[in-house]
Amino acid sequence: MDKESEILERLRGMRAGDPKFEDGKILSSVSTKPLGIAIEAFKIFADTNALDTHIFSKVEELEKECIGWIGNLLHNRLARGYITTGGTEANIFALWVMRENSKKRQIIVPRSAHYSVERAANLLGLEIIPAALDENFKADAGDIERNINENTLGIVLTAGTSALGAVDPVEDVSDLISNSGEKIFLHVDAAFGGFIIPFLKPGIRFDFELENVTSITIDPHKMGMAPIPSGAVLLKNDSLLDKITISPPYLPFKTNTLSGTRSGGAIAATYATLNYIGVDGYEKIVGGCMENTKLLCSELSKLDCVEKAAEPELNIVGIMVSGSDNSEIVKKLGKRGWKVSLNEKPKCIRVVVMPHTSRENILCFIDDLRECMG
Repeated sequence: MDKESEILERLRGMRAGDPKFEDGKILSSVSTKPLGIAIEAFKIFADTNALDTHIFSKVEELEKECIGWIGNLLHNRLARGYITTGGTEANIFALWVMRENSKKRQIIVPRSAHYSVERAANLLGLEIIPAALDENFKADAGDIERNINENTLGIVLTAGTSALGAVDPVEDVSDLISNSGEKIFLHVDAAFGGFIIPFLKPGIRFDFELENVTSITIDPHKMGMAPIPSGAVLLKNDSLLDKITISPPYLPFKTNTLSGTRSGGAIAATYATLNYIGVDGYEKIVGGCMENTKLLCSELSKLDCVEKAAEPELNIVGIMVSGSDNSEIVKKLGKRGWKVSLNEKPKCIRVVVMPHTSRENILCFIDDLRECMG
């Protein structure tokens, strides 16, 4: 066996040791199997660096088209931003932009926010003022209002929390900012919900349609179905970029991204995914996921001692089994091949119904859950 074959054989063997999305038993991931066209697009641009627009101008062109597509989805075709490695980078970037455009240093952050927000605050020297959650595990707008003051730099909300898929009251908080008389940035982390909420009927207002939303995180590699790594961050307008734009002394262009070298392959794959699926395709995909989520909830209602942690708005369901050790149930399900996770706050079995999850998968999961509860 030659060296190339040996390496590839080992890699295939290692990949075979982990679950595959097409088996339908991965119920804890917020990503899914990417499209074949996206993998091919990645290969075509695999040798390109999105930072170096002096050499790779076509990658820059593709990226602008991706941001335009996503901006249009989020009610702002003129939004500016870039393709990131994921939501963590996007959230750090958004808070960095906030900090560089103000002298204030306090941010109001609900307790359900993604852990990357705390990391960003630590890195940037920002003080987090925690906000309480309501009974549905969404940010409590009243508590946010009580915390707004002359030192408030910004507010971070989530459109699709990692734990339960809860959508914070972005519209209410946007109104609070208008009434506060303060200049406050509003960042929406829609890493998960950004490719779901625009396709729901009736819709939920969470994006640039609202006056005070200044930045949004949205991940094509989650419900957008692009290959990892593919996140995105969008700003309301390009004036927010002025204070972070630099001209590297050894390169003939300006840059304002957080990371330097960036994969042109990831951008090409994102472009291919967005344009292959299209708005109509995403409506169908989201509709299917939500129908399967409803099926899961309906089947759960037939089980004794089972209740939902909250009524799901998106395709994440928190399952609470009373009178049983939920962590033991997770272990038992794992032995049957199901990849589910145990959420800590609230304590529940977390199930994410992604495009790779079929109706048949849901019904098989319910059967196994019933037996694991016994």
